Amino acid sequence: MHPPCSQAPSAYPDVVSDSGESENPFDRIESFTPNSQITIDPLATGSLAELVTWWQQRGTVLTPHRLEPTAGGFGSGSAAVDAAVDTGATLLYFTSDIQADPVVTRAIIGLLTRKDAWQVTHQGLGTSDQQAMDQITAIVDLMRENRESRAQPRELALLDSTGVIAFYLDALLEAAVRKTPVILGSTQELAAALIGHRISMKASRWWRNAATSPDRAVGQAVERMGISSGLPLDLSDDRGVGAQISVDLLQSFTSASPQ
Repeated sequence: MHPPCSQAPSAYPDVVSDSGESENPFDRIESFTPNSQITIDPLATGSLAELVTWWQQRGTVLTPHRLEPTAGGFGSGSAAVDAAVDTGATLLYFTSDIQADPVVTRAIIGLLTRKDAWQVTHQGLGTSDQQAMDQITAIVDLMRENRESRAQPRELALLDSTGVIAFYLDALLEAAVRKTPVILGSTQELAAALIGHRISMKASRWWRNAATSPDRAVGQAVERMGISSGLPLDLSDDRGVGAQISVDLLQSFTSASPQ
């Protein structure tokens, strides 16, 4: 367990990477400049118009690509993005059967949004009060043990033994480097996005959340990064359904090339 900090770390320290790294991917992330030519289908209104506008500010010909994370950890995410973009992908989203421990996911979100454990916990259907309390206790303990890692955010990805959060983190940063927008569809993706946002706030201009959710962790992460909260679907699903719906709607209301 780390000793307690005598002073709370800065919310966004000037340097968050080891000086010995040969190259930091976020050093290649440029400031976001939206496309000025936007044409919205008159049938797209409200949140759907906002989704289409978000896309058209970042892309022209829509060619979505679904990435399936591996347990390869750091490096595998950026390689997957490069392969997708090099073969024509212009919009990315994820699907995965690999699930990080929700205690880890929510501890990361709590640490990087500076919220208490209960504020990033969701008691879904079938979860008893005792199970929810046990999860909150575990999140509290993990957050206490890793508060100092906020100054070295990549270390937080290593809390996930599956390696999927490290995959998402590198993929999200590389997507920003390649100026390729990403739709996020799960809490583990949002946890990785928060780490990426901590590393480079410019990167998160290329991301959006797929859909609103009753899960408080989703709202906390979205608010912290200042990204779109997504379509007003109030989904509690944590496996990317909202992202798939967003992609399907974009394909219906924009000129899309074949997948």
